Amino acid sequence: MYIKNLLSKKVIEKGIFITFEGGEGSGKSTQISFLSKLLTEQNIPHIITREPGGTETGEQIRKILLQGKIDKLDPYSEFLCFAASRREHLKKIILPALSENKIVLCDRFVDSSIVYQGMVGGLNEDIILKVHDDFCYKKYPDLTLLLDVRPKIGLTRKNKITLDENRFENFKGKFHELVQKKFLDLALRHNNRYRIINAENNKEFIFNEIIDHLKHFFSGNL
Repeated sequence: MYIKNLLSKKVIEKGIFITFEGGEGSGKSTQISFLSKLLTEQNIPHIITREPGGTETGEQIRKILLQGKIDKLDPYSEFLCFAASRREHLKKIILPALSENKIVLCDRFVDSSIVYQGMVGGLNEDIILKVHDDFCYKKYPDLTLLLDVRPKIGLTRKNKITLDENRFENFKGKFHELVQKKFLDLALRHNNRYRIINAENNKEFIFNEIIDHLKHFFSGNL
């Protein structure tokens, strides 16, 4: 697929913010790398980034959030850490890239906070959205690709023993089942920007499905 042929002048002039969401082991990083390779081959300016992380400060916060015991932070403290990382991420990486008319491919964004710390963790969603709007520039993705996979399958894709960043993987099974359900609920609520991808297929099949969704997205009006 020649994505470049589908990019209207209107799309290019504002940049495109695409996020990848899903539970543990859903294959987000793999699919982002596939898409980045395709964009590179077609000389389409883009960046890949992740949350938490993206900046030097964000990567330090990432270690706090993703390593160690599962009970080291409650959902409230988690969210404040994510929000601090997200503000730096937007200010220094995402917004500058979009201002340069680039496509931004981001592994997780505010939807992960809404699901993990909010819908599953118990933090009021209104608080999450208020902090995001007040301190994170009211920035939301243009398109969100939800890689939907049952936790039993996703978690087996990861060797938790050898992972350094295994804090969330170590939560009990029911936690991950609830995460999957709430992501689907969120996708239905925001079906204008969400596309649900069956992430239980092989990697190439999943990527082809992503490309089909991108084809429709790019050929339409943002």
